[in-house]
Amino acid sequence: MWNFLVRNKQVAAMLAILVAAALVVIFMTTKGSSYSVVERVAAETEDVSNEAHIFSCNNLPSDDHFMPSIGNGHVATNIFSDTVYMNGLYNGRKGESRRARIPAWANVRLNSTLTHLPFKPVYSLDTKQGVFKVTVDRDRSVVTQRIYAHRYYTRAIINQIQIRPKPHADPNFIHKEIWIAIKLMPGPTSKDIDFQTPIPEIIDGRTVWRSCGKTRVSEDPVYQPLPVEVCAYWTSVPDHLVVPQHHSRVFTFIMTADKNQTVAREEFVRVLQEDGEDLYDKHLEAWQKLYSHASMQIEGNLQLAKIVNGIWYYFLSSLPSEESFSHQERYYGLSPTGLARGGTLDDYEGHNFWDTEMWMFPTILLLYPRYGKKLLEYRLDNAYVAAELAKITGNKGYRFPWESAYTGAEVTQPCCPEVAEFEQHVTGDVAFAARQYLAATRDEHWLQHGGCSIVTNIAEFWASRAVINYTTGFYDIENVMGPDEEHSNVTNSVFTNVVAGYSLYLAEYVACLCKSYYMAREPERWADIAWSLALPYDPVLDYHPEYEGYTRGEPIKQADAVLLGFPLQYPMNVSTRANDLAYYEAVTRESGPAMTDSMHAVGMLQLDDAVHAEQLFNRSYMDNVREPFKIWSELRSPNVGAVNFLTGMGGFLQSLVFGYAGISLNLDTLKITKPQLPPASTKFTIKGIKYLGASLTLDIGDSDTTLKVSGVDENWPLIMDNGKYNVTLVPGMTVTLKGQGPFVIRSVPWKDCQQPADTIGHNYLRPIGT
Repeated sequence: MWNFLVRNKQVAAMLAILVAAALVVIFMTTKGSSYSVVERVAAETEDVSNEAHIFSCNNLPSDDHFMPSIGNGHVATNIFSDTVYMNGLYNGRKGESRRARIPAWANVRLNSTLTHLPFKPVYSLDTKQGVFKVTVDRDRSVVTQRIYAHRYYTRAIINQIQIRPKPHADPNFIHKEIWIAIKLMPGPTSKDIDFQTPIPEIIDGRTVWRSCGKTRVSEDPVYQPLPVEVCAYWTSVPDHLVVPQHHSRVFTFIMTADKNQTVAREEFVRVLQEDGEDLYDKHLEAWQKLYSHASMQIEGNLQLAKIVNGIWYYFLSSLPSEESFSHQERYYGLSPTGLARGGTLDDYEGHNFWDTEMWMFPTILLLYPRYGKKLLEYRLDNAYVAAELAKITGNKGYRFPWESAYTGAEVTQPCCPEVAEFEQHVTGDVAFAARQYLAATRDEHWLQHGGCSIVTNIAEFWASRAVINYTTGFYDIENVMGPDEEHSNVTNSVFTNVVAGYSLYLAEYVACLCKSYYMAREPERWADIAWSLALPYDPVLDYHPEYEGYTRGEPIKQADAVLLGFPLQYPMNVSTRANDLAYYEAVTRESGPAMTDSMHAVGMLQLDDAVHAEQLFNRSYMDNVREPFKIWSELRSPNVGAVNFLTGMGGFLQSLVFGYAGISLNLDTLKITKPQLPPASTKFTIKGIKYLGASLTLDIGDSDTTLKVSGVDENWPLIMDNGKYNVTLVPGMTVTLKGQGPFVIRSVPWKDCQQPADTIGHNYLRPIGT
């Protein structure tokens, strides 16, 4: 053969090309999770499902970046990945800290002969059930693989393979046993955790494996002197599954992981003892309960409905379960790419940023206030670290780091020291989230158990950062960076100063709410400083420069000054709002992150420019959502950036809830203004809006809008002003909202405390009573 090829070089060249092509095909069809592409060129796989909550395809994405994830807030993984991540498990010193990889001892794969020709597998993500399925219809059987992170047994990732033999036309036909080839693909050993060699043991007659280890490098020697231990248990996986000719069977493979070996083992044993279908049903019941509390539904626009369902699925699968078999451990926050990602810089390493409070928190709070509280608890748990950061930087109170992970200390990458130094608005963003939480819940228990302290200490930080300028009469905040990260070390960032002002005003208000059990020294001084904080504003051009000294025409990275109008809802003239939106839309670079267009869309809706709003709304997601599993990328196609970008998803949801639905949350009211349908939709329903203990459902249709009341807290009776008269809201009633509103819902006053003035930029003394 070799001599033949030597003599026939053209044949040899052709054969070489064919071999190379075959190797490429083999590589692509057996690819593992380590394969990645920076920019996709190939066409996206089509979603073939006509159901809004199911995403299906016959071929998986060519780029593993766009595979879906499963999770339950404790453990998470991407489908067919060799990696499992766990809540609060990080490895690496300071800026090198990232999520610590656990090998995917739950990654069971069907043999490739089942998922290639002549068979046509169907891959499906069911966002209502929280399960990924692979279905293969064979000649003699139907094989269904179900992969899910159990919503009740939260330490467990479950992989079930159901084999259903098909009946034969001839009842006397003798079937042979059905054999299904499978393989466990956990990937290489972990570089983050020093796992011991797996140890086998027998539990309930099954061979199982155990491996424990410790993270290799502590995040911060001061706040984490010792590494973190983690233990995993998993079932042994055979080469083949065998089913008799006339009997269906479900094979269940399990992996559990926890920082406590006893917890990991006890839950593993309990899951092992469960009937396979009962185990599955418990998982489905937990997801069904989640969606019974709240949901968002869109009719008439299937693609938009799918995107919304996907967003809530990816949010909820990174948030902790309401109930679980084992105790719920401390929650370590919602990072920009969720719990299933975070091992690389592209995935933001699983760190917490302002993204949580400003982009994800608002819609989560409105539908699931319990999760809003969980996200704030992460900041409360790390308040002592924030106090130390303020101290070492020469300030008072609490200064939260730009990036934080396990310890709450600053973990910004060494590449980017300027964001850690200057992007201090994150501290004000935490206070803004606390403000929203109090507006939605009036949670006195939260105030008593850390809320009063965190709000007032954030105010102390801003009071120590603001310096009086005797020439102008304003307080300046120097050496900062706003959300636009292309302009650092500026003075009087307009966004930073407004969130700082809100923080200071909120502290005076909270000091009044807490005065019976928490002492704040001279809280009125916070409001005095807020009143006279500098507010960059150009009276000639009637717009807000991004910072003091901003050069008009200078390009910016992302939404910054326009955030004053929304989400901050800072009071300004309509003309000023319009000028801010028009000017900054023109100078924001095209390659910025996904949230900017969403915020501009909200602004256009509030200015009654529905046509431009629709253009911006469509642009906010169309090139960022990747098929077939509705994975968001940080950047528009063909660029990628961070993947499964929850931050962009959060901005998009805000454009629906606060833009099209017209909802606005204030310290003393909930308002609905100009509710309208999203583009190409016939109905838009937000079920389970939570306000002061009440549960409300807003239905927006072609011809009318209604508000249904499902429950009201007797401590906070609600009255709605529809512009003509007041309506007392009681459970079971449905109110038709006629006209554009605003429809203002309020309750009785919360104590005898005056609402904050919430306005800055005055170089004269604050009048008494404001």
